[in-house]
Amino acid sequence: MIKGLAPLKIFFFGNALLLVGMLFWGSIGDAGTQLAADTASVASAFWGWEWVVASARLLVFIIFEGLILFATAKAFLGVK
Repeated sequence: MIKGLAPLKIFFFGNALLLVGMLFWGSIGDAGTQLAADTASVASAFWGWEWVVASARLLVFIIFEGLILFATAKAFLGVK
């Protein structure tokens, strides 16, 4: 029974760590703004670059949530 709860533990603690990581949400936004300022001269060479640097927080959230869901799915498939 305990082995069956492993995916739930991974999901719960992974999202709890993500909430703790939200303490750095302002710093991530500042880093994205600084990156946009530093790369303004070459931004026109890359399609969509303004969107990427403007949505740095969203991308970080999606990447970490995706990793949590992947680990949960892997643990869920490992339960037999």
